[in-house]
Amino acid sequence: MASRPEAQGFDLNRPTIVALLILVGAVSGLPTLIGAILAYVWRGAAENAPWEESHYAYHIRGFWITVVAVIGLAVLTLLSFGLLAFLFPLISIWLVVRAIVSIAKAQRHEPMPDPNTYLW
Repeated sequence: MASRPEAQGFDLNRPTIVALLILVGAVSGLPTLIGAILAYVWRGAAENAPWEESHYAYHIRGFWITVVAVIGLAVLTLLSFGLLAFLFPLISIWLVVRAIVSIAKAQRHEPMPDPNTYLW
């Protein structure tokens, strides 16, 4: 396998696009959904490099963990009369960190070491 030449600047590959959408979506929500849909669509594509598959699995898992966390925290916040609402930014911070880690690895064309992790 021939080594690829060093990329100049920012490499806007598919996993990076998904991570950027998730990064923007950590604030507004809808781009995260679009990023998850793209990860599902691009997962398993014939033209994918081996390292890309781990990124798609990582983003899909992160999306569903976020959905469950937001719904669970919303219910708990309602039951506690709003006392737990201060925890919502922690979900966004968690999602932002995961997206940044993925972008860093995608720029180097490295797979995610453990796409099934809850952390990064």
